[in-house]
This record gives sequence, C-alpha cells and structure tokens, in this order.
Amino acid sequence: MNGKKANWSFLITILCYIGVIISIGLFFPFIADSIFLSNLICEIVVAVPIFLFVLVSKEKCLSFLGFHKIKISTVLMTVLFTFLSVPVLTLFNLISQIWVENEVAAMMESQQTRFGALFVSVGIIAPVFEEITCRGAFYHSYKRAGSAFKAMLLSALIFALVHMNFNQAAYAFVMGIWAVLLVEVTGSLWASIIYHGLINGSQAVLMYLALQTDANAASQAVSITTDSLMIMIGGYVILAAVTLPLAWAALVWIGANEGRSEVLRWIWNGRKEKKDKMVTVPLVLGLILCVSMMTGILMSTVYKILFMLLR
Repeated sequence: MNGKKANWSFLITILCYIGVIISIGLFFPFIADSIFLSNLICEIVVAVPIFLFVLVSKEKCLSFLGFHKIKISTVLMTVLFTFLSVPVLTLFNLISQIWVENEVAAMMESQQTRFGALFVSVGIIAPVFEEITCRGAFYHSYKRAGSAFKAMLLSALIFALVHMNFNQAAYAFVMGIWAVLLVEVTGSLWASIIYHGLINGSQAVLMYLALQTDANAASQAVSITTDSLMIMIGGYVILAAVTLPLAWAALVWIGANEGRSEVLRWIWNGRKEKKDKMVTVPLVLGLILCVSMMTGILMSTVYKILFMLLR
C-alpha cells in the first residue's frame, strides 16, 4: 500500500471516528460511560479502514505490518528502554498541562471502571490496534512514498492527533517517534506493541494504586496548581536529561543485537529522500478535522446542526 492510499484511509478513519463519537454521545450514553466499551469501539473504528485498504492492496498482511520474530534479549532490553523513555514522555505531558488539563486523570475522575477492564482496554487492546494502524500500516505505507525519517514524523503526528486532545497528543507524538525507532532497530512491530503496552499498562496500574490510596487522586491530578506544575516540570527536565542518553544507548544496543546497527544512521541520512507525494489533500483534510475536533469547533458546529435537525 502506498502513501496516497494511506491518506485516503486516514480521512475515512477520521470521518468514521467523528460519526461514532457523535452517535455514542447522542444515542448510546451507556457506552460513553464505559471506558472499556467506548475505547474498544473507537479502536475498532480507527483500525478497520486502514485494514481494509491493506487487504484491497493485496498486501501480505503480517509481512507488510512488520510482524517478525525478535530475540528474548531484545524484549528484555525493550522493557528497560521503555522505562528509560518514560521521563521524557512525562515531561511533555506536564508541559501540555500548562494550557490543558490531564485528560487521563479527568477520564478516571468522571468514570468508574474495574481495574481488569481498564487494564485490558488501555494496556492490551489500545496498543495492539494502534500499533497495527500507526506503526504497521501508516508508517510502512509512508516509508514507501518517501524517507523513513519523514514517514516516522508523519505517522507520529497521526498517532498524536487521533487521541483527539492536546494533552495526550503532546506526549503521544514523542511516543510515536520512539515506537518507530524501535520498529526499525528490531525489524518487528512486536517491539512497539510491547513498548506501547508497557507505557499504557503502567499508567493504568499507577492510577489505580493512586485511587486506592486516595479516592481524590484523579481530581487532584486534574486540579494541580501552576506552581506545583512548574516544580514538577523542572524535576523532570533534570531526570529526562539523565535518562534520555541511556534510552538512546539501549536503542543502539537493540539494533546491534538484532543485526541492524546501521538503521538509526540510515534513517537520519535518508531524511531528504523523496519517492512520491506523502502529503495529499485527503491527509490535509483529515488533519484539519482532527485539530477542529480537538479545539471543539467542529463538535460545537455539528451539535448545533443536529439540534436544528432534531427540533
């Protein structure tokens, strides 16, 4: 599948996603009140269009998406890399909270979900569906159209925006870059699925433990003061400065362990390579729709139109 087809798939995905969100909000409030059900439906909606495009393109799905074996030692180092990368992700999460609230904490505050359902939803279902979509189909399609470097940035942008809020988008973009680098140094999508699952799963566990200790933990995370936020940002700047070089060293080690030592240099050196158009009208329209949803402009407009139609 090429970049143009991926862009059409992205636009269709966003249109379907918007339609499902509006439908759930208007007609299925019991789904909106369930993190598990709403997340499962949204993940399916995101994955189905690109999966259909892959099938129509007659790709060998497992090979195209990048499902290849990796060594056990690589898996263990991926776990270490994951936790070394967390401070950088947390830093971007905190910086975004200067302007917007913590969406994960707000979700936990407003919805009551059993831990098992929450963990399966965000720690297993989301990583599998999102990695197949973003690092599997989108990244590999864009890599065919241009350089791996540009494909990495574009797939990370899509990954960030499909979260439909500025808070998660801030650290999801960085997370998307790390995930692509893992896919390239291992040659396998399994590495990014493990990475994504560990990030999401650990967040679910920490939030659950915090709520068990203090029932108001979620609301406190949402209503954090500016002074406290600045102190935390300063602390994580220092921590990230220490862990970031170590995370990169782990990434280099993984590449050497899988016989792909030159891949990181190849990504950087080939950043100006161009084969075909990566940015087309459907992609731009999809990005505009995402940003509109995130700023509330599109949602308010759609609700007004629906209100007028249903009067």
